[in-house]
Amino acid sequence: MKEIKEIVRAFDVACKNKKRTALATVVHVEGSAYRRAGARMLVTEAGQLTGAISGGCLEGDALRKALLVMSQQKPMLVTYGTSDEDDAKLGVGLGCNGIIHILIEPVDPANNNNPITFFIQLLQKREVSVIVNLFSLENRTASQPGTCLLLNNTETKLNSNLNPGLHKLILEDAERALKNKTSELKIYDYEGNTFTAFIELMRPSVSLNIIGAGNDVNPLVQMAAVLGWEI
Repeated sequence: MKEIKEIVRAFDVACKNKKRTALATVVHVEGSAYRRAGARMLVTEAGQLTGAISGGCLEGDALRKALLVMSQQKPMLVTYGTSDEDDAKLGVGLGCNGIIHILIEPVDPANNNNPITFFIQLLQKREVSVIVNLFSLENRTASQPGTCLLLNNTETKLNSNLNPGLHKLILEDAERALKNKTSELKIYDYEGNTFTAFIELMRPSVSLNIIGAGNDVNPLVQMAAVLGWEI
């Protein structure tokens, strides 16, 4: 959740400076990778990066892809394969034996249900919630819906022009994930199209109440802050 907080702060600064942004999310990993599904990075058109999607190997190429996404205002699914000669092609030396799928989507401040507004609600409500990223692994050139649903015990927010039938299926699976307190990957074959959904369970950060003001309080606060806890 610490990374989410930093992304929200960076987005706020970018909006004040009237800079366009894009959000990169690791939505699926096959094999080994430095970061797992759910890792995120905010990119501004000025090239500022907040968060991380790898150990520093993919960020440069993802930045170039994110600038294209901002220009076209269209989500993109990028796949990095690191199990063959792709390391040499990319020139990044990933050192992992896996495949990483990253969804990059523009963030529109005018859209009240953009991904960052979902994050703000996560931080404010401090409830266990579910966020759904929808994409097409079958056809990376197809339309990529992106971050489409936020669900918790008090509210459901939708950010997509999804077909009502598909939305119903995704909502049912999101409700089950919230009930079971688990994340999962689901595949939907709907009206001739195949979509994959990364249904991610999001837990609020740990809340730490400190009573007293002894000498041990300052280092305790510093350690908790590094962990992203609510102090």
